[in-house]
Amino acid sequence: MTLRAYILCRFAAKSALYTSWMDRCPLPCTIVKENLHTWELPPDAGIVVTHMHYRHEELSKLREIHERGTVPVLILADGILEYRNTWEHPDLPDASIFQPLCGHKLACIGRGQVRVVESWGNVGKCEFVGLPRLDSVDLESVPAVQTEGPFRLLIATANTPAFNDEQRETVIQSLTHIRERLDKNPKVNGRDCQVTWRLTDGLERAIGLPESEIPSDDWEAPQRKPLSDVIDEVDAVITTPSTLYLESVLKKRPTAVLDFHNRPHYVPAAWTINAPIHFNWTLRELADPPGHKMLFQDATLHDQLECEGPATDRMVELLQTMIECGKTARAENEPIKFPHRIIADPRRGFSRVPHTFSLSKLYQDNPVFKEQDVQRMQVELVAAIKRLDTMPAELVEKNELIEHLITALDGARLRANRMKARVHAIRKRLGIKPDPKRKKMDDSEE
Repeated sequence: MTLRAYILCRFAAKSALYTSWMDRCPLPCTIVKENLHTWELPPDAGIVVTHMHYRHEELSKLREIHERGTVPVLILADGILEYRNTWEHPDLPDASIFQPLCGHKLACIGRGQVRVVESWGNVGKCEFVGLPRLDSVDLESVPAVQTEGPFRLLIATANTPAFNDEQRETVIQSLTHIRERLDKNPKVNGRDCQVTWRLTDGLERAIGLPESEIPSDDWEAPQRKPLSDVIDEVDAVITTPSTLYLESVLKKRPTAVLDFHNRPHYVPAAWTINAPIHFNWTLRELADPPGHKMLFQDATLHDQLECEGPATDRMVELLQTMIECGKTARAENEPIKFPHRIIADPRRGFSRVPHTFSLSKLYQDNPVFKEQDVQRMQVELVAAIKRLDTMPAELVEKNELIEHLITALDGARLRANRMKARVHAIRKRLGIKPDPKRKKMDDSEE
C-alpha cells in the first residue's frame, strides 16, 4: 500500500505555507477538503499535516488521530507568536495556541519560538525548521538601502492587525499619529520622506489616507505589487507585530514595530514605537541606523527565524523522520516514539556571531578601533609595555613620598595642638576671657 500525506487545510494548494514544500514531500499529498466532522483517517495515511488547530472540529480530529498513536501528526507554525493573538483573542478558545500542542511535533520558525512553546508544556515536541516559503527570497539580489536622496519608508500592518474593537481603535490611533507627524513634517534627517502605505482591514480609510493610497475593489484594476517586492524598494519599515517584520529584517531593512497596545513581544525588535513621543527619534534612527541596533536586529533575526540554509530541507527531513517513526510503530504494534530533537543543530546550542559584529562600526567615535596598521599598533604596544614596566618602581617612590608628607603633616598638627593648649593655659592663669570671634576661628581650624 502506498502511503500518503494528508493535508488538513482546504486552501493548501493556494498557500505558500504548504506549496513551498509539498512537491518535495516524501509521500504524495492529498488535500482534505471535506468537513472534518465526517472525515475519517484513511488506512493509507502516513502522516497528517496542518496549521489549522483553532476550531472545535479541528482540535477534536487532531486529538482523535494523536490518541490513536499510529499516524504522526505534524503541526505547522504559520508565523510569529503574537501576544494578543495568544492571550487576548476573543474568537479563539482559551489555550488553543499550542497549550498543549495537539500533535506529535510542531515545525517552529525559529529557536526563540521553540523556547516559548516548550515552556507551555511541549518539551520534546518542537523542531526549529524556519519558513520554507522564504527560501525563494534571493538575498543577493535585494538592493542595498539608500543613504542619500529621499528616505523611502514602508508603513504596514499585519493581515489581522486587531482582534476586537478596542484594539482596532488603538491601531487607528497609532497610524493616525504617524500620518499626522509625516504630514506636518515630511522630512527625516533633512531628507524628503516618501511613504508607501500597505494597510489591511480597511485602515486606509479609517486614518483618512487619500484615495490614491487606497486599493481598488475593482477586480479588473491593476494589482498592487507583492509586499516582498515593496520591501526591496524601501529603506526602512514600520509594521505592527507581524511575520512581515522577519522578512523585512531578513532583507536587512531597519525595521520598527508599531505597538500602542504596549504588550510583551515574543519577537523583540531594535525599535519599538509605543507612543507618539517615540516617532521622531525612531524615524531619525531608521534613516541612519546605529551599528549596535543593526547588530541587535541581526542577532535576534537568527534567533527568531531559522534561516541558515534552506528551511525546505529541514522540513523534508522532519517529514521523512516522522513518517519512518510511524512505519516502525505500526510494524511493531507500538505507540509512535520520536526523538526529542529530529533536526540536528549545527551550532550545538551555541549562539551565532553575526558577520556585522565589527568594533570599528559599533564604536565609530573611538579612533582605536579604526586602526588597521598592525605594525604601527605593535610598536605602540611595545612602547606601552615598556612604560608599564617602569611604573611599579615609580609608584613605590611616589608612595614613599606621600607617606613622608603624611607623617610630616601629622607632626605639624600635633605641634599646633600643643601650642594651642599652652595658649589656653596662659589665658586661664591671667584671667583673660577668650574672644568669641577668635574661638569660632579656632574651632573652624580644628
